[in-house]
Amino acid sequence: MATTTFSGPVVSTNGFSSPSTVTALSASAVVAGGAAVLLGTSSSVGVYVGSGAPTVSAAKGSLYLRTDGSSTSTRAYINTDGATTWTNITTAA
Repeated sequence: MATTTFSGPVVSTNGFSSPSTVTALSASAVVAGGAAVLLGTSSSVGVYVGSGAPTVSAAKGSLYLRTDGSSTSTRAYINTDGATTWTNITTAA
């Protein structure tokens, strides 16, 4: 797995910006339970992607997108305690 880290602040030509570090992973398989796509520091709210129910510890308010979610209640989750408690977000069909 190739990893590229850009030290902040990072600003792109299309308007994306981060005051901190941005890490990009390429050729990575989806991780069961979640892998971070963080914007900001490791203690900041992040967006996580993975297969299966989320098990990763994350900041309160972080989002988890489930690649194998098959219903409106298993596609997206929000962290509610700043640790490993995730609550499903009901999505549209």
